[in-house]
Amino acid sequence: KSVLAAETDEQAMDRIRERFDILTEMTKATVSGDIRAMIVSGPPGVGKSYGVETEIEKACLFDKLAGKRLRAEVVKGSATPIGLFETLYKYSDENCVIVFDDCDSILLDDVALNLLKGALDSYGERWISWNADMKDEDLPRTFKFTGTIIFISNKDLERLDQAVRSRAMCVDLSMTQAQKIERMEVLVADPEFLEDYSTAYKADAINFLRENMNSIRNLSLRTLIAATKIRAEGGNWKALAKYVITQGA
Repeated sequence: KSVLAAETDEQAMDRIRERFDILTEMTKATVSGDIRAMIVSGPPGVGKSYGVETEIEKACLFDKLAGKRLRAEVVKGSATPIGLFETLYKYSDENCVIVFDDCDSILLDDVALNLLKGALDSYGERWISWNADMKDEDLPRTFKFTGTIIFISNKDLERLDQAVRSRAMCVDLSMTQAQKIERMEVLVADPEFLEDYSTAYKADAINFLRENMNSIRNLSLRTLIAATKIRAEGGNWKALAKYVITQGA
């Protein structure tokens, strides 16, 4: 490569690192309660959940050792409005953080969105109310919410409800195919990532993905993991990887 091209690649790598450094710092601030809510958006398989949950685990361990009582709840998949109300109530105190991971149903439902607006209100006390029928008599109709919330979504940031976005700090991790490869190179440099496989196998897998990235529909960390495992099998691994991965792995 030319010197200019090398500098451009390094600048791109720096931008990716900066985004994930921001994700780390924002997660810490949300867990500590300095930020009431955060939205992390971007394509699947770039390390959004890994980055958030790693910092939460560190915080929980730290607080446990310090004798504090930090509670974290990760909600995955779909959730009904009443299910959301119940979760917000259960984790309503200031020592709690709720992570809605790939739980886009609550970001599309009008009733759920109204609940979230109350939970994320930027001014004064945050009161959440349920005025419809309720089967669970143990749940209050109204409660004060002082916890924090993190949303992790595969949807483009601009497709999410504007009122919710305006009440949260947003981290956009959208990437081009080339930038995803660059992110993978950063992760592979960590010896704990795919630690059961040699550095040479991981490097071969990344080079393969780079050569074929324009024909891979869903390029992600899952693709890297699949390519690395296939590489470890040996033989005519590139042909097998191309067949498996370009079909949408």
